[in-house]
Amino acid sequence: MQMMDSGIVPALTGDELNEMLNSLNDADQRKAKRKFRKMWRNLLKKDPSLKNLMLESKGSDPSREQKRNRAVLVIYNFFMLD
Repeated sequence: MQMMDSGIVPALTGDELNEMLNSLNDADQRKAKRKFRKMWRNLLKKDPSLKNLMLESKGSDPSREQKRNRAVLVIYNFFMLD
């Protein structure tokens, strides 16, 4: 519920995420994705030691593992740090 209040899709797996994002209209999909990006970037700023887990070299696409790490970090932040 807290994730929905923050404007993020409350999915724990990639399949759930795709299903939930597809249920949203284009504008809401964009908002949810932007809020997610903003959250993981803010978490990265708080703990720069996570940079290797979450970022590739500048200008390159993130790997599948890095995308997963970002999702895990955001979910962990919601459920474990409150």
